[in-house]
Amino acid sequence: METSRGGSPGADSATWATPWPGARVVVKESTVSTMSDAEALARDGCPVGTVAAALFQQRGRGRVPGRTWRAPAASSLLATVVLRTPELGYPVNELPLRAGVAAALGIEDAAGIPLRIKWPNDVMWSGRKLAGLLCETHGEIALVGVGVNCSQESFPGALEVTACSILQASGLRVEPPAVLSAILARLKSSADSRTWREELRCRLYRRGETVRVDLVGSEAAVEGRLVDVDERGRLILQLDDGRRRAVSQGELRSSS
Repeated sequence: METSRGGSPGADSATWATPWPGARVVVKESTVSTMSDAEALARDGCPVGTVAAALFQQRGRGRVPGRTWRAPAASSLLATVVLRTPELGYPVNELPLRAGVAAALGIEDAAGIPLRIKWPNDVMWSGRKLAGLLCETHGEIALVGVGVNCSQESFPGALEVTACSILQASGLRVEPPAVLSAILARLKSSADSRTWREELRCRLYRRGETVRVDLVGSEAAVEGRLVDVDERGRLILQLDDGRRRAVSQGELRSSS
C-alpha cells in the first residue's frame, strides 16, 4: 500500500523550500546538470543555501569520473545546494561526510527507514543504493549535489539488484520537495552537530567486514577489515598483518 507525503513534485517553486534565510530553490523541468546550475547561481552571488533543482537531468555528474546519474522525469530528487567555505563552521574536508550523514538522516526523517552510509557518501538501504552525493569546491564556493531515488517502482537491467527507491524501501510515495526539505534541515544543523561522526560510525556500511578499495587514479587496490573513518574523512582499514591503512580516495567493494 502506498501513502503520500509532501506536495506535488512539479516545478512550482511554492512546493520547494530551503531553511537558509533569503535563499530560494530554483527548479527547472529539465537541465543538463544541477551542479552546473548551482555553480552559475553561486558565481552570480546567490545567498548561501540557494538550491538548483530539476525534475529531469540530462547529464548529472557522479562522484567517479565518467559516471552519470540517470532517472526518469520527476522520479527522483535531483538538487544541488550552494554553500561557502568561510561560512561552513567546520573544515571543508568534513563536508562530504557531514553531507552524507545529513542525507541519510534527512531521508530517515522523511521516510522512516533505517539507512547505511557507504564511504564516502552513498546512502544504502538493504545493500542497495538509494541516494548519492557529490561535493565540489570552486574557490570559496562549495556545492553539495544530491540524487535520491524517490518513486521508482523498478530499475532497468543490473540496477534492479543494486539500486532502490524510497517507495520500494518504505512503501511511501515521498515527493522530492519533502525529501529535499528534510535533508536541507539536517545539512544546515550539521554545523552545530557534535554527534555527526558517531552518526556516521553507527551507519557505516560494511564496518567490521573485510572489504576491497579500488584506489582512484590507479589500478591498485587495498584490502582489509573496515574499521573506521578518521577526522580527515579517510577510510581506515586494518590489514592482515595488523597495520592500519588510511585511504583518502577510492571505490569501496566487497572483498573478492
